[in-house]
Amino acid sequence: MKTLLVIILLSAVSNNALAQSKQKEKIRLLTYGLPYFERIPFEEQVAAKWGIELYAIGGCVIEQQLMDSAKRVNEVAEKKIIGRYGKNWRERFNKEIDALFATPERAADLVNSQDYIRQQEQGLRASGDSLHYTWSTTRKKGVYHVLVSGSVKNTIFYKLLVDYPQSKVSILSRR
Repeated sequence: MKTLLVIILLSAVSNNALAQSKQKEKIRLLTYGLPYFERIPFEEQVAAKWGIELYAIGGCVIEQQLMDSAKRVNEVAEKKIIGRYGKNWRERFNKEIDALFATPERAADLVNSQDYIRQQEQGLRASGDSLHYTWSTTRKKGVYHVLVSGSVKNTIFYKLLVDYPQSKVSILSRR
């Protein structure tokens, strides 16, 4: 009876160890094309955390045969990743990268793309003024509070919430 109990215990321990080693196994995704060089360190950091290896097999121009091979390899890898992280893994993976990549400088482009900001800037330029942004971080990575004011008169026009990973700008208040 003790022998049977020891065998069952050893079997359970070895199955657990096998499951853990599979969980920690790196999954290789093949990549090609022109990378966004500034973003690479953040992609690699998140990939390592997730147990994914991003392996570049070529640059901008590669043969169709190599693309087809990469697609087949990545389909198998993707099934493993989905098994580990679920079907929406890529969206969550990219959001995590975006949060690390986010800086006020990058998020400023998102703010400047808003129609109401462009209109306010045009109106101020006519009077020799321009917009000024004051950024403050929030508890969430890549999310900022922004005060939008005039440079000369220092009038606050907008209080914004900028969520760079979600590409979203929300007006909290306006003058």
